[in-house]
Amino acid sequence: MYKHKKIYALLLSSLLLLGVISGCANNQTSPSTPSESSSAPESSSPPESLQTEPEVAMKTVTDDLGREVEIPVKPERILALNSARIEELFSLGVTPVAKVDEYKIREEGMNLPSVGQSKNINIEAIYEVNPDLILAHSRNHGDIVKALEETGFPVYYFDPAKNQKLSDNDVLMFLAELIGKEEEAQQYIDDLNAFSAEYAKKIAEKTDIKTGVIINDGDTVKAAQKASGFGAVLEALGIENIVPDDLPGAATASFVNFDVETILEKNPDIVLIMAASNDKEQNKALLQKYINDPKWAGLDAVKNGRVMILPFKVNPNRSSRQDMIRITAETILSSVK
Repeated sequence: MYKHKKIYALLLSSLLLLGVISGCANNQTSPSTPSESSSAPESSSPPESLQTEPEVAMKTVTDDLGREVEIPVKPERILALNSARIEELFSLGVTPVAKVDEYKIREEGMNLPSVGQSKNINIEAIYEVNPDLILAHSRNHGDIVKALEETGFPVYYFDPAKNQKLSDNDVLMFLAELIGKEEEAQQYIDDLNAFSAEYAKKIAEKTDIKTGVIINDGDTVKAAQKASGFGAVLEALGIENIVPDDLPGAATASFVNFDVETILEKNPDIVLIMAASNDKEQNKALLQKYINDPKWAGLDAVKNGRVMILPFKVNPNRSSRQDMIRITAETILSSVK
């Protein structure tokens, strides 16, 4: 009896085992028969890990330092390392990826990430903004060429010493051609020229001012050279800047040493002195320093009351070209009695 029960139990276990194996076999999918989840058409796109970004059109250009640089035909993430160039980008409808700390013109520009001061660039900060083009300036960045190149980002250098005979508009158009914004540049230039011409006409009609100079106070007299944002303002207003193009230091600074004797010899119709701040009393004292200086007494500008303080805001770091022209023109016209 016990033996029969044992045999019956073994037979029952075998039947159950066969049922389990059969069920598993029925649930397996035949390699030649697609399952429901694989019934959708397969995508022709490669896996995400194998996908590559679209190829960017590039071009090779030679910058003002004679370096051949490969840059995007239409860069989208531009970093300019000085205020004037940042403002030029904005005038072309381009928002840079970052700013230098000196930039104080547009709110949207001041709110951008910082890469340090123009003369003290933070290289690590450049990596964080990931530009596809860096615009550098030989005056402020001539000593960090290698450091900028080692970032791996394309770097184009401008050298004002090589562009002294070009107007600000010429330089802007060149920048526009570099980054594919020619139409925007032409529109901006047309508007600015019309704006400047109105003020130049007023100055010509209301004064006899033909020549001028903008000076910066200090231990020695420094004057704004023509290839600078300050000198360009005089030209825009139809006033000849008495400072020649080729003075020593013109390649490294906007203001260059310019002795009083030369100013007396040139005898400009107007002398504009850069304000050191917005402090009215300080600016008044600065003006008196020059007016009361016996060395300046023989100048026609002193005799005619045309030695004037140029407001602190007239600076490429603090004003657009339009505002610099407007404020300078209004200062000059205030001399009309």
